[in-house]
Amino acid sequence: MLTVGQTLELTISEIGFGGDGVARTAEGEVVFVPFAAAGDRLRAEIVQTHARYARGEIRELVEPGPGRTTPVCPHFGRCGGCSYQHLDYATEFAAKCAQLPSVLQRLGGQAEVPELEVRIPSPAEYGYRNKLRVEPFGEKHETPKGAIIFYGYCELDNRTYFELDACPLAQPALNELLPKAQRTEWGRRNANREKPRPMTLRITDSGETSYYFGHAPERIPWLTEHLLGREVRMPLDGFWQVNPGAAEALVKTVREWFAASPTRWLVDAYAGVGTFALALGEFTERLVLIESETASLKAAEHNLMQWSLTGRLVPGRTEKHLFTCLGHAPSNNTTLLLDPPRTGCGDATLKAILRHRPRQIFYVSCNAATLARDVKVLCGGKGYRIRRAGLVDLFPRTAHFESVVQLELAE
Repeated sequence: MLTVGQTLELTISEIGFGGDGVARTAEGEVVFVPFAAAGDRLRAEIVQTHARYARGEIRELVEPGPGRTTPVCPHFGRCGGCSYQHLDYATEFAAKCAQLPSVLQRLGGQAEVPELEVRIPSPAEYGYRNKLRVEPFGEKHETPKGAIIFYGYCELDNRTYFELDACPLAQPALNELLPKAQRTEWGRRNANREKPRPMTLRITDSGETSYYFGHAPERIPWLTEHLLGREVRMPLDGFWQVNPGAAEALVKTVREWFAASPTRWLVDAYAGVGTFALALGEFTERLVLIESETASLKAAEHNLMQWSLTGRLVPGRTEKHLFTCLGHAPSNNTTLLLDPPRTGCGDATLKAILRHRPRQIFYVSCNAATLARDVKVLCGGKGYRIRRAGLVDLFPRTAHFESVVQLELAE
């Protein structure tokens, strides 16, 4: 039985989902060790114990495993964002590709998972993010030009914040904007609030930068991005993938899968500004988009018009409207596209799917754990089975990645 404070020598066998190294003691007890590499021999101190596993922290790296490298960020190991800067990118990407099938088996209850048909690394390891959100913390400071407040990231303890001068994951222009924005008149007004708001910085693929505090004001003009060589408009706080190069590869994958499928009705749940509907629209006979954010739905309507596409736009939550939308669609000719938030699909969404049984589902997810949870429900009994699976690394150096699975009705 492992105890807190105990130190032992371990060999890391793999990198588990979430980024921790996995080791087993001679007695078979599982120990998770952050910032470890597969093949490491190390001395770790046990800092937490649980019924089925323990957590340790590296106290001495006895012999490094292959794939180790020097982190580029001075905050690595302190910041709650990155998990893999101590590994070269090829090693990180290989670990992620191994994690997705494992999660679908362990958490998703799938005895068999097809080999990943798509494995797409990020075009850039660093400097890829087109959006940053930083939190205000501490007391405001008076300067000759007015008050300012510090902004930063949360540390691993999920309580403490540190001032961020630059994030290596961000595009350089955002790092240049960060100190300037907090010293603008708008930034000083935010510092003087009783409760200052978070600051969000964005850059479009054409290099146009913008920022806001809290929620983006409606009066600010929409942003212009590009998809498949064409313009897409969106609100300043509208959802757009943070790694545009990798996101384009994801969209092209789904587009190819849909173009080769036998269905020509598309129900796009959690549609946002219409990203997938735009990419797949030319292959459809009927488009239905469901979106809860009013501004994003207005942008989707505009984008469809600009792309010479027509579709039915349904305002509101997918959990509320999917049952009716699927009920009006010919199930044998319908593809359902799911791209939910990290929390995954709600129970009402899953129940609507199992009741109306659209012919196939494309499920895009930034959280393999909630994807697996939902797949377990959808693939239970005489529901669906996984036909294809793929991984696109939209979030290098972090524990996250984007997954896509194609589900088809089980025979």
